Amino acid sequence: MKKNTLTFIFAVGALIFFSQLSAQENPLSVGFKAGTGLSNYRLSGDMKSFTSKMSIGGSVGGFVKYDLSSNFALQSGIDLYYSTSKLDSKVDKSSNKLKSLGVEIPLYGIVQGKLGSGKAFIGAGPYVGYGISMKSNGVNLFKNSNEAGKLVMNRFDYGLGGIAGYDFDKNWQINASYQLGIADLLKGKGGSMKNHGISVGIAYKF
Repeated sequence: MKKNTLTFIFAVGALIFFSQLSAQENPLSVGFKAGTGLSNYRLSGDMKSFTSKMSIGGSVGGFVKYDLSSNFALQSGIDLYYSTSKLDSKVDKSSNKLKSLGVEIPLYGIVQGKLGSGKAFIGAGPYVGYGISMKSNGVNLFKNSNEAGKLVMNRFDYGLGGIAGYDFDKNWQINASYQLGIADLLKGKGGSMKNHGISVGIAYKF
């Protein structure tokens, strides 16, 4: 009897869930996006003798969004980013500009709802990233260097992100995002560098 009751509850829940999906005119949407933002690094350990100043960068990419219901969705995609940050020494007052190029794949759980003539949304979730290039004064920091004092960085990154925005209609969207890196990008012991950034952008959905 208990087993039959659980089966009935599961069946009803599944029916409600799939009826919500079928009620969507087009639950799957894809789009392209572009944005600009500011980024720097959170420093700890031996790296506290430096200051990481935010500098401007940008990104382009594509995304896929699946509406689980009228109020909930999952969104992922891939972004190609270019970021810069100034790393200033507190000791000798020297300054280095770090230039990074890479890709990131986020996954957001999104809450959305009608607002005016469009739709507002907010979401959060993890991301993973891979560095294609990272240079300082022409030196590739992803490769081992025999020069004393040169940073050597990890290519792989991961962390948490958030996104918020507004869909004006079925096609155009504005959005803002925040990124908090968890992975230590600095190879070696004694110090730590972790990503940190904010961005704003526009998107076009199909």
